[in-house]
Amino acid sequence: MTIDVKQVCRYLRLYGRQPGAALEERIDAMLEASQKTMRPLRTWRRFDDIFAAGGSDSESLRKHLAGCHAVYLVCGTIGAAFDALQRKTSAASPSDAFVLQAIGAAAIEAWMDETEAEIRRELKDGELLVDRYSPGYGDYPLVAQRRLLSLLDAPRNVGVSLTDTLMMVPSKSVSAVIGVKMEEST
Repeated sequence: MTIDVKQVCRYLRLYGRQPGAALEERIDAMLEASQKTMRPLRTWRRFDDIFAAGGSDSESLRKHLAGCHAVYLVCGTIGAAFDALQRKTSAASPSDAFVLQAIGAAAIEAWMDETEAEIRRELKDGELLVDRYSPGYGDYPLVAQRRLLSLLDAPRNVGVSLTDTLMMVPSKSVSAVIGVKMEEST
């Protein structure tokens, strides 16, 4: 997994500006430290019943999946060791912790992009994926993660679980629904 420094800068809210020398040094140091801790894992499963994940109560998910004939449920994480590094860093340096948070966000997004690329390899001729849609978007409730993670057996397969308040553990984890539809003929 390659972490794009431009994406890290985006999560640092630099809005296209280049980081100064001091910040660039901190990004490099935190990248080196964090990459030693990352243990990316993922799981997915295809469903031909597009509302098997319990999303039928969500109007925004229904609209997002319009025209889809199948879905993939996905879950990915960069692992618990990254969370431990974040906690340790937060105690020592809030500014480094902020940089580390941005690195983690860029890393999980890169990992999920790679996951989608893997899924594309198993699509049938003429099929394509729509964008990921995660619980918490629109009116798709966070509580839907319970069913999604259960259907993927995510605690056993990738070590991802939910707290009572629906926070994902490890924190740099993503769950999502990805629709599958046929290419439109022109």
